[in-house]
Amino acid sequence: MSSVDLDQAAIDSLRFHPDVRADLEARMDRVVAAAQATAPVRTGRYRASIHRVEGQGPDGAVLVVADVPYAIYVEHGTRQTDRTGRLIHPARFILTNAVDASGGDT
Repeated sequence: MSSVDLDQAAIDSLRFHPDVRADLEARMDRVVAAAQATAPVRTGRYRASIHRVEGQGPDGAVLVVADVPYAIYVEHGTRQTDRTGRLIHPARFILTNAVDASGGDT
């Protein structure tokens, strides 16, 4: 049997390659569009706050965020219920579901 020697440093550096960066940014732009299209709108602030963070993290990550202070409650809901026991602010998982719009397997 033959063995294969992997160049792990080269593999790790791929996430910083311009073509890979362009692909990741295009995928995250699709996430932004999907999240904005499905976001609940009362004032429009939450939807307007959804954006791709410019630049990259030290690990090469491309981030999509909703940065209004109450975004966590839109995404994950609260435990508040009305007098009949129904949730007042149910979880919506807007950003979570929008990741499917990025394409690919991961």
